[in-house]
Amino acid sequence: MNTLLRDAQSRRRFLRSLSIGSAGGSAVLLAACGSSSRGSSSAPTGTGASGGGGDVALLNLVLDLENMAIAAYTAGAPLLSGKVITLAKELLSQEKAHAKRLSQAIKQLGGAPNPPSAIYNFPKLSSQSDVLKLASQIENTAIAAYIDAIPKLSSSDLRATGASIVTDEAEHLSVLQSALGRDPVPTAFVVGRSA
Repeated sequence: MNTLLRDAQSRRRFLRSLSIGSAGGSAVLLAACGSSSRGSSSAPTGTGASGGGGDVALLNLVLDLENMAIAAYTAGAPLLSGKVITLAKELLSQEKAHAKRLSQAIKQLGGAPNPPSAIYNFPKLSSQSDVLKLASQIENTAIAAYIDAIPKLSSSDLRATGASIVTDEAEHLSVLQSALGRDPVPTAFVVGRSA
């Protein structure tokens, strides 16, 4: 996943390896990952790739990842112990808050928020370490998606919301790395690289 941020094919392979989403949710998620070109910052608000429907598609992309994170923390909870349970509950609470805020923003734009998928075919989780690694992968993917989406959003309010959430995701990744016994701050810049 080292090239995930810059390589749309890598994002597709990662998401396919997780077998995420329903047909509609996956199509939106993968389609949004498919373009490496940035929307024009001069596009009129409410039209084109960087406004209105474009904003809804970008917000639904990251909403899908928030819903995936919620599902992963929920599915992995029975395998957690000690301080990691408290950590996971806090991260789950924050992911739910992110999903709620994104859903509100999508509705304010006149769009419909993507619902959580009925099934996320995560790899078999058999240990606390498996859960933490999966959560780290999802957080990394979310970071890359937010970094890609933020400059494409048409309003400063939406960009500020995205920036606030990606900051949380970077914090999540740091504490997950620490819980895995890894360096919590391995580089000066967080860009959504593999854990």
